[in-house]
Amino acid sequence: MSDRFREVARRIFSSLDLESALFDAYTYLKGIMPLDGVFITSYDYDQKKARVISLACAEGGIGLDEMISISDGTWEMMGAWHEESLQNPTPWIRDHTHPINKEFMGLVKHWLPSVRNRPEGSRNLCCTISCVLKNQGEIMGNLILAAAGESLYNESHLDVMTDICEPFGMALANAMRFKDLVRDHQALQRDTRQMAGDVMIGAYGGLSEVRRLIEQVAPTDSPVLLFGETGTGKEVVAGEIHKLSPRSKGPLIRLNCGAIPESLMDSELFGHQKGAFTGAFETSVGRFERAAGGTLFLDEIGELPMAAQVKLLRVLQSGEFERVGGTRVMQADVRIIAATHRNLEAMVAEGTFRSDLWFRLHVFPLGIPPLRRRTEDIPAMVDHFILRKTREMNLPYRPRLDEGALTALMDYHWPGNVRELQNLVERALILSGGRPLRFEALLNRPAPRTETKAWEVTEPRSGTFDDMAASWIRKTLVLCQGKIAGPNGAAERLGLHPNTLRSKMKKYGISLNRHVNVD
Repeated sequence: MSDRFREVARRIFSSLDLESALFDAYTYLKGIMPLDGVFITSYDYDQKKARVISLACAEGGIGLDEMISISDGTWEMMGAWHEESLQNPTPWIRDHTHPINKEFMGLVKHWLPSVRNRPEGSRNLCCTISCVLKNQGEIMGNLILAAAGESLYNESHLDVMTDICEPFGMALANAMRFKDLVRDHQALQRDTRQMAGDVMIGAYGGLSEVRRLIEQVAPTDSPVLLFGETGTGKEVVAGEIHKLSPRSKGPLIRLNCGAIPESLMDSELFGHQKGAFTGAFETSVGRFERAAGGTLFLDEIGELPMAAQVKLLRVLQSGEFERVGGTRVMQADVRIIAATHRNLEAMVAEGTFRSDLWFRLHVFPLGIPPLRRRTEDIPAMVDHFILRKTREMNLPYRPRLDEGALTALMDYHWPGNVRELQNLVERALILSGGRPLRFEALLNRPAPRTETKAWEVTEPRSGTFDDMAASWIRKTLVLCQGKIAGPNGAAERLGLHPNTLRSKMKKYGISLNRHVNVD
């Protein structure tokens, strides 16, 4: 083991933050060879694009996650190099005329001042030395060292690259696993906060019977089936059952069965191994694993495809499952709470819901009354929503209700239930302009002509896979009001990288206008 290997390994493993570790390694390498930047890349084989994950230069370590399109000819050349590197992992030296370097030159000039600031006519002069990063026999990506100028690298630098490739490969694998763990932990925390943090208003009023049943079933591990109209608060009731159960210290994970394409349902429930299907670039943990030791809330269970119903039944019967593309049998240590606004008994009779799954879930059915049958809870709900929305909107005051406002609310029939009341309060706050809140004008509007609500996305029933995928992307963009990246963006909802989603939008001809057209 060479001194270079030990020194690079010490620096690259000094931090779980890949960018910090990369800059530490860059500082060392710059002292022993020509160097202006270190790049770590991976590849999207479906889109024929390179993903630049991180770089280190004189300005520090930088996380990029930028995609670079690769021409067909260069892609074939890179594929052949990768195949050869699996058997004979030899670093390569390339100058500015090499096709692969030409593909990366825009990025190099943008990020490396030493290249960007060269005199006109010599800005494309840049040479690189690169190697394939492997871990446990699997290609993870590439390590690319770049320097401004011509013919700066020689055989001695190839020896340096050979020494340092292994620790860089292990570091990249560890960093990717760490990012997966952080992402899963953040998703778990977000799900638990969103569900367990809601308050069940009416526990000693219109929901007193529901509260009594919750207290009876919560201490057990039995499945619970919540039923009631859309917007009645089934998610809040599920959170209350979890909080009062022996599993309360474990996670509470939610899956909306109506919001996941059938082709992705198995992966969402059980997870998948890297390479299990096209686009599975990383191993993913499913909802059953994330909910281990806690509760899995399956919302809109009536929308679960028949194939997924069969697999869910097997898990409920055996307590075991496998990731998609995996062989290891895993234990499902979860408590199941399911919810639906549909008549599952009628669906069983129609043959659209499995009777054996129905019997498994129907151990403890719990009906939640609509808001029109518990109007005594409306004053407390309005007070709660005003307080919460005032904080969210950073209002410097707490609005009061106009005379007769509560009477108008309690006389309304509430087809959208608690969700409609919450949205109405928010709308009134926005329109109030500091005046007392009034609701009469907001309530005098025609009811929706169908039961399909804007927030209920349904999967296309026919057409090609591309047709369904395009329709699903359009509907998700509508739900997210055109937002692609970031929290609650379309990419997060679809489980895609934002750049991948943009590529698919381009492929399907979906333009992000102010209003996305839904088929």
